[in-house]
Amino acid sequence: MVVEELLAMMAVKGAPPDFVLCIGDDRSDEDMFESIATTISCSHIAEVFACTVGQKPSKAKYYLDDIMEVIKLLQGLAAASDPAAAAAPYMHSSLSSEHTLMTSLHI
Repeated sequence: MVVEELLAMMAVKGAPPDFVLCIGDDRSDEDMFESIATTISCSHIAEVFACTVGQKPSKAKYYLDDIMEVIKLLQGLAAASDPAAAAAPYMHSSLSSEHTLMTSLHI
């Protein structure tokens, strides 16, 4: 799996990720969700967010209702990690980035 190779490569370079975000919307993504859960249980990654798009049975812990929620989540992450991103023209929401992040993910 690509996710396993990527995490292993980062660990070898001494730069494990602070968190992992996996988003998928079909059956093939379920393999990724399962793989990331197995890989993470053996490593020291702080946070893992596995999200499926659409409310359906999934190995992902979280779901996002639709593509617009995926976009809002990614914009919120960009704004939270780079204050200059909050002023970007594509950010039309009046919600704070923290509020956007917290309301986008559903368990």
